[in-house]
Amino acid sequence: MFNIILAAGLSSRMKENKLLLKYKEMSLLEHLIKASNEANLEIIVVTGCYKKDIENEIYYIEKKYNISVHLAHNANYKYGQLSSLICGVRKLISLNNKDNYFISVGDIPLLKKEDFYILIPNLQKHDALRPYVNGKFGHPVLINNKISLEIINLDYKNKNEGLRSFLKNKDTIAFKTSNTNYINDIDTKDNYDKLISNLSSS
Repeated sequence: MFNIILAAGLSSRMKENKLLLKYKEMSLLEHLIKASNEANLEIIVVTGCYKKDIENEIYYIEKKYNISVHLAHNANYKYGQLSSLICGVRKLISLNNKDNYFISVGDIPLLKKEDFYILIPNLQKHDALRPYVNGKFGHPVLINNKISLEIINLDYKNKNEGLRSFLKNKDTIAFKTSNTNYINDIDTKDNYDKLISNLSSS
């Protein structure tokens, strides 16, 4: 089973490459890759705006954990997250994947292997599953492989098109939980400062 990690964005709200920010002496991206590896997931990382920096970090992580990460570069990253998702799923198809798979944004550093495991049996025959915490959808999203061709045919240039709107029209279930690991994404400096302050106060 794969986890497609979207790491192509501009980090416009952070004004720097947020995925390389440190938490517990590891980058946010490393935390997610480490958890994915511990959950026995193969990993695809979609690069974009900070391609070289992300590739360098991936090289370091591969050596540290003795793993191999598949890379897919999204040349259309300026069109937004949907273009990166399509790029990742195309890479997945090229690897002859037949299994269901996860899609994760790269800035969710608190996920643990158990957070992946608990979602897998709940997908069953549904098209997709999304963690739902305190009225908010989170990541990772678990996707049924049967809808992969539909995903890659979405129009990423259409600003009204996106994974959320697409999944609203599919058989998508909400996995209701109180586990905030699924919604602790680091989009802004305030988010990051809160993450660090929680660490220092614990």
